[in-house]
Order: sequence, then structure tokens, then C-alpha cells
Amino acid sequence: MATKHVVGTIMKYQHRKSAVLETGLTLDGEEAVRIARIDPTRPKPADRARAVEVETSVGVYWVRLDHVSVVRAADVVHTWTITGKLNRAQLNAVRKELDKVSR
Repeated sequence: MATKHVVGTIMKYQHRKSAVLETGLTLDGEEAVRIARIDPTRPKPADRARAVEVETSVGVYWVRLDHVSVVRAADVVHTWTITGKLNRAQLNAVRKELDKVSR
């Protein structure tokens, strides 16, 4: 049974928590999703990494804008613990910051 990817869901990619930002993409002929890595700690100023703070039902996370990528959907899996979900306002804030970074 294929994993269902829903925008805003916090899942895992390569053993790291990631937020699904966009679905319905294709990569090398396979279904793909756009994800951003999330961390429970704020990036250090020395990293010069941009991040958006989001509060979920289980805690505060930082969506790392320097770790956004399009990956095969089959490689993004559910977590074994409750991790929460990003709401529409949080997703819009992340997308707004991504637009600034990509310019």
C-alpha cells in the first residue's frame, strides 16, 4: 500500500523529520514531493540559514529553507511518533519565505 502524502504533514526522509510542502510533482518519471527539513532547534546565526518557526501540537520546530528539495515520494515515510502537522497559515509563511530565498 502506497504512503499517502498530504501537504503540511510531518514525515521522515533519510531518517530526518521533514514537512511536505507540495505534492503531485514528478521526478524521473516517478511521483515526487517537495519537502523541507525541520529541526527542534533554531539554526545558529553563523549558519546564515533562513528558517521559519512553526508551532505544532507537539512542540516548536524550525522549517529550514536551506534544506528544501524535491524527492521521490516513495522515500518519504510516516514517522512512528506523533509529530503534528503544519496548518495553512504556517505553510503560507514558509512559502512566502521560500519565494524570498529563491529570488
